[in-house]
Amino acid sequence: MTSKQVETTPAAATPPPMIDTTALLADIKQAKFAAPTDEDMQALAGLRSTSDPWKVRGETSAESLEALTKLRPFIHVGKVNGNLFGYVTIERDGPVPGAAYLRNIVVKGELRSKGVGGVLLEKGLSVARDMNRKTLALRVDPANSTAVSFYRKNGFTTVATVVSKKSGKLRLLMSREL
Repeated sequence: MTSKQVETTPAAATPPPMIDTTALLADIKQAKFAAPTDEDMQALAGLRSTSDPWKVRGETSAESLEALTKLRPFIHVGKVNGNLFGYVTIERDGPVPGAAYLRNIVVKGELRSKGVGGVLLEKGLSVARDMNRKTLALRVDPANSTAVSFYRKNGFTTVATVVSKKSGKLRLLMSREL
């Protein structure tokens, strides 16, 4: 019996499906939030590693996944019609005693500056209220003028300027009453 070796060509990599941003934005008020699934964690790691400040720091997707795994109990993933658009991380305790802590709001790149961050922030505020907190606090790089402006526009005020334990850089400590 003779056997013939058959050459196989690797399948072309399929790019991730493009999100119909117009449809997603039209349906954003119907956003659903849930804890991240294992599948979501991979997507969140890719999203985080390609977003500032992690992108600028050169954080890899694997490093993002490791960091997000530690934060998993606090992550709320936003989806519209099954399409992930971002996440918000809210912890019960943070740098301000008695205040919930907003660690991150991360929005998919093509959806930035379109109101999606506000939807994620509203979810964060709701989660903080459900924790029976009266205040939500966060830290932000003062050089990130887009983020600082976003938080100020949404009722946050600067409480103090602090030094980050991780990076040694200055951060604005901002808070907002719920």
